[in-house]
Amino acid sequence: MQWIYLLLFFFTFSCVRIPKEEAKAAIMGTPSFDHSRQTALSSNSFREIEELNPCWWEMFGDAQLTNLIEKALAQSPLIKEVESRLERAQAEATAQKSQLFPTIGFSAEVDWQYFSINDLFRAFAPVFPANVNEYKLNLNFTYEFDFWGKNRNLFQAAIGEERALEAEKEQVKIILSTTVAVSYFKLQSLFAKLNIIKNERKIFTSLFDLVKLRQKNALNSEIPTIDAQEKIFEINQNVIFTENQIALEKFFLKQLIGQGPESPLCLQEKDLERARAFPLPKEVFSDLLAHRPDLMAQIWRVEAAAHKVGAAKTAFYPSIDLSGLAGLDSVFFHKLFRWESRSWELSPSLYLPIFTAGRIKANLKAKQAEFYSAIYAYNELLLKAAKEVTDEIHTLRTKDEEVKTQYLIVQNQKQKRSLIQSRFTHALDSLLDLLNEDTALLQVKLREVQLQYERYLATIKLIKALGGGYIPKERVSWTKK
Repeated sequence: MQWIYLLLFFFTFSCVRIPKEEAKAAIMGTPSFDHSRQTALSSNSFREIEELNPCWWEMFGDAQLTNLIEKALAQSPLIKEVESRLERAQAEATAQKSQLFPTIGFSAEVDWQYFSINDLFRAFAPVFPANVNEYKLNLNFTYEFDFWGKNRNLFQAAIGEERALEAEKEQVKIILSTTVAVSYFKLQSLFAKLNIIKNERKIFTSLFDLVKLRQKNALNSEIPTIDAQEKIFEINQNVIFTENQIALEKFFLKQLIGQGPESPLCLQEKDLERARAFPLPKEVFSDLLAHRPDLMAQIWRVEAAAHKVGAAKTAFYPSIDLSGLAGLDSVFFHKLFRWESRSWELSPSLYLPIFTAGRIKANLKAKQAEFYSAIYAYNELLLKAAKEVTDEIHTLRTKDEEVKTQYLIVQNQKQKRSLIQSRFTHALDSLLDLLNEDTALLQVKLREVQLQYERYLATIKLIKALGGGYIPKERVSWTKK
């Protein structure tokens, strides 16, 4: 029994002590959104729904937009690259899981040997044959007893990294789809601006002809004619600039959907309509974590880092391995498969970390620092996400009010233009007055198009800030508490 007590002594006193350390970081709770929620729902710019549709782009009712986003999600190399990294993470998790089970293999060996006459055997036993062939067939196995959970922790860490990449893939989808939507609405706004600028050019061309006629009849000097012509030159520059913006935006949109710059892209021009009330999910305010894939990715990385700390702690405890083999061994091939040729071996081993020069302590400290870093990164991302939500709610509400006000300005300008048209018909105002009103109307319409685009942009940014309707397949266990 003395050897048992000696073994217990080594187990108890010989292992390196685990350093004790107070927790330096904690997961931050979701900030309150009560005031932002009440403020948003008190206006006509928002309406409350249960949850945001993952295919959020359908809220715009635009088949062209839906087609572009679906192409981007199916063809973009960016999505394919993330999927490849996810497949690698899944394979690594499967490989790590294999450490929980014994390893069994088969080996077949043949040793052809020739012994010298002065060899140890033949020198003392001359009858020992010079040529000896040995045949071996073995089943061998190895197994590491996971008493302290090292392999289980490493497997859970690999699972955490895999699930983080799954969430990251969803985040890439949201970024890609929202970028396509922004580019699409920007193109539509540029189309509308180009049409307005071209109409403005027609008006100023008529105005130039009128001023030139007045100069010819000595009613004006040459200066108004030069000013009108200069304005036409400026408008032509605006046309060229806008057409260039349209071309560049088309190239960018083709890249997003996985096509080359010379590929055809047929888009029908559509008016930017006044947007409807934004569907605001009520659950987002109580649990922002569950609807932001970037937050879920980071929380899974925190989970993985926690398991890595657990695995690092097991290095302070004894490890026990078991290896063995069973098979056939014979120097005569014709006797190899006989029962008397059987052989077996069993080799248990014990390792006690007594002195490691600080290696395992440093490794544990590094894993703990990685864990705290992941927590800090999550807390920072959570604060950033909360700010994005409140910022975009405020921006969308403001832009919605600006669009409504600009709409009233346009209607007012249309009414004023109608009155000038009536006065011109009855010879109370000149054609010059009417053309000036047409120009003023086009300017307020141009401002309306810009505000409508900014309103769409704020809508898409809010969708992105809310997580784009993302719902995780699985939650981290300790975040459910």
